[in-house]
This record gives sequence, C-alpha cells and structure tokens, in this order.
Amino acid sequence: MNRRRLEVEAWRDAMLAAAGTLDPALGGPSTDLSAPDNRRRTFYGAVSRHDLNPLLRLFDFPDPNITADKRPETTVPLQQLFVLNSEFMVRNAKALAGSLAAAEADDADRIRRAFVRLYGRPATDREVSLGLAFLVSTPGDGEKLSRWEQYAQALLAANEFLYVD
Repeated sequence: MNRRRLEVEAWRDAMLAAAGTLDPALGGPSTDLSAPDNRRRTFYGAVSRHDLNPLLRLFDFPDPNITADKRPETTVPLQQLFVLNSEFMVRNAKALAGSLAAAEADDADRIRRAFVRLYGRPATDREVSLGLAFLVSTPGDGEKLSRWEQYAQALLAANEFLYVD
C-alpha cells in the first residue's frame, strides 16, 4: 500500500492518545477544539461553516460549505510552524515527556518506550544513541522546554507519526 497521511482528526486523536491525555468518553455535546483543556476526540469538535477551526483548516479539513469527493492534501510551511510552535503541540509534548519520566527506567529505556508508543515499533540502536546524545546536550539560553519535552515534541512532529506506511 502506498504511504498516506493521516487525516487531521486521526492525527490529533493519536497525539492525545500517545501523550496519555485523550478523554475516551463517548457521547456528549460538541466542544471547542481550540480550548486548551479540550482532550475529547476530534469527532466531538464543533464545526462552524463560517468560522472553521484554524487547526482543521490548516490540515485540510473539508470545507463544510461545499461537497467534494475527497479531501485535498496539501503540504505547506504553516503546517510545520504549527507543529513547532503551537501550544497544542507543547502541551502534548509535556504530557508525553511527563508520562515517560514517570516510568522507572533509564533514558535509553524511555526512548525505547516512546518509539513503541508513538510508532508501534522498537527503536533502532542508532535512534537510541541519537536520542541519548540529544538528551545530554546542553540546552540553549532561554529555552522554555526541558530536553525531554523537546525530544518528545520532535518525536510527535516526525513524519513517521503523521504518515501511515
């Protein structure tokens, strides 16, 4: 099968699940996807025809005012800027780093757990050594995220998390 990108709903839900913050409750009213405390599945997000949520618009959610046989699939710089700078990504990176840190293990074991959780496969020896090298490197001045939080954000931002092979 050819490689395909996850739809925004599946990608957002997978990110919340990997970070351990997804609310699995079924049913209930629509919610604002922009709310910082919204951890519900994207399926329950409110969709306005006049004011589409920026996350949905950015990642090719279909225009609710028209009909189409399939979604467009774009790759634009704003998508990567969202992944690097959005509060949504930072919150999930912090949650993922926190859940990995809670495990009684060394950094190499945490990296291996992260790969299984996010990508469904074991980390290679090279990936573990690269991760360890990043974690022991000296952070720059004024960085607001810890090394583990930065590493978690990089793992969540990777194409391997966004695409299905």
